[in-house]
Amino acid sequence: MADPTSIAVINLGSQRVGGAVFGRTSGGDLILKRYDFVEMDGDPSVDVSRLPQLKVALGELVSKLRLKGQKTWCAVPGHPVFSRFVKLPPVQGDKLAQIVEFEARQNVPWQLDEVSWDYEVVNKSDLGEVEVVLAAMKCEPLNEMYEEVAASGIKVAGMDVGPLALYNAFRYSYPDVDEPALVVDLGARSTNLIFVDGERFFTRNLLVGGAAVTNAIAKEFGVPFAEAERQKCSQGFVALGGAVEDHPDEGVNAMSKVMRNSMTRLHSEIMRTITFYRSQQGGAAPKRVFLAGGGSSAGYIAEFFSEKLKLPVELFNGLRGVQPDRSVNAEAAKIDAPSLGELAGLALHGMGSCPCEIELVPNALAASRDAARRAPSLILAGLCIVAMLAASIFWFKSANASIQDRVAAMQADQARLSNLAGEIGKLEYRQEELRARSSQLELAVTDRSWWARILNSINQQFDNDLIWLTVIEVLKDGKPITAPLWGGAEDKSKSDAKASATPVYALRMQGLYRGNSEGEQKVVYDFAAKLAKMEDFVTKDFEAKRDDYVKVDTGVEEDRYAYRFEIKMPLSKPLQFK
Repeated sequence: MADPTSIAVINLGSQRVGGAVFGRTSGGDLILKRYDFVEMDGDPSVDVSRLPQLKVALGELVSKLRLKGQKTWCAVPGHPVFSRFVKLPPVQGDKLAQIVEFEARQNVPWQLDEVSWDYEVVNKSDLGEVEVVLAAMKCEPLNEMYEEVAASGIKVAGMDVGPLALYNAFRYSYPDVDEPALVVDLGARSTNLIFVDGERFFTRNLLVGGAAVTNAIAKEFGVPFAEAERQKCSQGFVALGGAVEDHPDEGVNAMSKVMRNSMTRLHSEIMRTITFYRSQQGGAAPKRVFLAGGGSSAGYIAEFFSEKLKLPVELFNGLRGVQPDRSVNAEAAKIDAPSLGELAGLALHGMGSCPCEIELVPNALAASRDAARRAPSLILAGLCIVAMLAASIFWFKSANASIQDRVAAMQADQARLSNLAGEIGKLEYRQEELRARSSQLELAVTDRSWWARILNSINQQFDNDLIWLTVIEVLKDGKPITAPLWGGAEDKSKSDAKASATPVYALRMQGLYRGNSEGEQKVVYDFAAKLAKMEDFVTKDFEAKRDDYVKVDTGVEEDRYAYRFEIKMPLSKPLQFK
């Protein structure tokens, strides 16, 4: 069961997951109630196997420390976190956040919507210049770590950064150190350097760690990584320089020299970082060195760095200033003290009393906090809705009687209006009858001008006096609808029998054309082509089907003055011919 007075923390290392439960004294000091570590097998630089192993390690750690259901602060390792120290010109407090965001967009190597980032003010100069540290991590790996921690049954309170948590622990555990100091956090996958000079600090991550030493041993002796790691932890030490007697075991002696070579490479990286810190950041050279992390347990490693750096080197005591509970094994805690710094720093962050409060927030945790912030407003809104419902119910009940009276009056009006509706319906029916009759009259009036309009349009198509029309008549399904001016009457019964359900009306124009020098019958075809373009006729593909529309006698007889022609044009909008 979760203890509300305790502060649970977990350090998500690359090869080892550490956890602890702290309490607080009345004076605000930390009390270590219990702690434990769970090792993860394999090479920590192989990312594909990390999450499954992290899931197993978290389950074991949560079970050992009884953390299920307890709010816990977690720390991510330093190597996936991008950090940058930026100096800003003097700015007012309300504009600082805007300038820092601008600097973040310029310095962070990813889009800001792809990362979780935060900043902390490191130092303010006498001239008002502000130095801040930016920390950013891609959302995808951060969310994956959060999901694995949450899946183990822990309620994540926040996510810190390992080297920054170690800085908080150093400031808490070593308040008496007033000279520039360097904390070397020897991790499995990388090494974190924390420069501390008063209230100012600077961090850098070096991608050289214990795994690099193990890989060098495995390569030298041709053994698997796991066997090399086991030999390194059980018998390994860093060979000392100068005239020192070799180890009697040749294998152990050779392994110590391999470890020294790897540590020499790390020393070179540390020296380059010290030079950068002094030249580019204006920092002071460290006077003391503290070794922290799992790699600090290697034999003679403090002597190696003291020899190389020419500085006093000591192991970092993460429990300095922390009171161990009676249930904690004092001897084991003393041995593990260099690896407990991040856990102590996380506890300080959980207490809300630490110099650096940078936090990387996963998406799910951000959504949870947003919902928690909105919860009071939602509750208040719910209460307001309930009050409104209660008031509405009261109002509806009080208004029910008057509504019933109004309904009775409306029913009486409805009966009266129903009678009026019947009378109106009769009038509307009569109105429709009259409208139908008037529409027929309107159509007749409109159709009176049809012949005048179409004849006028035909007349406008004449360009010369070479042709003239003698007959213009309407055809229905190819038959005249009027009796011929000469000859016998047409058998109308036969034409009616052949008429289609939807008759087709056309206009037949017969006439004469004179012999001419413009191409004889061409004048007829030109005239017909103009008629085909009129909107009164429907002539599809006139040029291709011209002979279907136009019949012309050939003018080859010299004794004739004129020749016959006939043009049939389907009507597009004919009259309602009877």
